[in-house]
Amino acid sequence: MDCSELEANLTDFLDGVLDADAEAAALEHLATCDRCEVVLAETRSVIMLANRHGRTELAPGEREELLRQILSNHPEGR
Repeated sequence: MDCSELEANLTDFLDGVLDADAEAAALEHLATCDRCEVVLAETRSVIMLANRHGRTELAPGEREELLRQILSNHPEGR
């Protein structure tokens, strides 16, 4: 699994719904990729904050802007 595959499957990984092979591949990638490890940790933080503060609907384009800002905080994401 590479970075783009992990990002595409991140919510399924966090929800524990990946099949065993995909989950093993994700864990193997995370063990060697600092960038994806940070993205995973930050995604977990965002989920925890959302659960704590409730759900907010984003206006069109805000989701993409939020993701762009999150990724731009990492040298590998620039």
